[in-house]
Amino acid sequence: MTHRAPLVLSLLVFACQNPAGPPAAKSGPEVKATEPPAKSDPHAAAPHGANPHAGDPHAGGPHGAAGPVETKRPAREAVNPHPVTPSGQTREEVVPGLNYKVPEEWTRKPGSSAMRLAEFVLPGPGGDAELAVYRFAGGGGDAKSNVHRWRTQFAKSDGSPLGDNDGEVQEVSKPPLTVTLVDLSGTYVAQVTPGASERYSDPNYRMLAAIVEGAGDPYFFKAVGPETTLAVWKPTFATFADAITVVPAK
Repeated sequence: MTHRAPLVLSLLVFACQNPAGPPAAKSGPEVKATEPPAKSDPHAAAPHGANPHAGDPHAGGPHGAAGPVETKRPAREAVNPHPVTPSGQTREEVVPGLNYKVPEEWTRKPGSSAMRLAEFVLPGPGGDAELAVYRFAGGGGDAKSNVHRWRTQFAKSDGSPLGDNDGEVQEVSKPPLTVTLVDLSGTYVAQVTPGASERYSDPNYRMLAAIVEGAGDPYFFKAVGPETTLAVWKPTFATFADAITVVPAK
């Protein structure tokens, strides 16, 4: 009995110092509590990535979805503006497969790429305009699709692109050729280069163009420049189709 008393007393002291009892035996590795993982936002990384037309404000993306921020170039200043009175004199020009005539006042310069068969400077009171003759291997699309695309390159006063009935489009049959003459005007807002986010912003601009089909891949004669300058050369395009002929095969 005298030996048990100290043992009982020791147990009582231990219990008072450790009210929670002895530590439980560990059954596995210690696991620390953490915060639940943050839910990722599927749109945060690329909020406009799902819109394939985001870079083109005229492409009509669903529900007007915004695209990457586009920049506008300042309106181009007139280059060498001066009055011009067409003489009515023309000269013959040629590109592979096609003969045509241009006014004597037009200055020809070498094509700047393989797709540009020829380039011309058109003088006038609004400043120089430029005309390029294009031909794309494989076609480049039919006349209707190209006219539609060209309309999106011009904006009305409210900023919207030209509609399907805006401008003048005339089809001229000249067997074996079909020539589509196009006359559009407004603020020129085409991309500076295809796919670029930078666009032109040239008010009071005009496009005179001719699409020539029936001699293999189509030819595109496209003049763009100040409206007052191209107004001088509008009669040239009105009779343009009559001067186009196919180069006979040798």
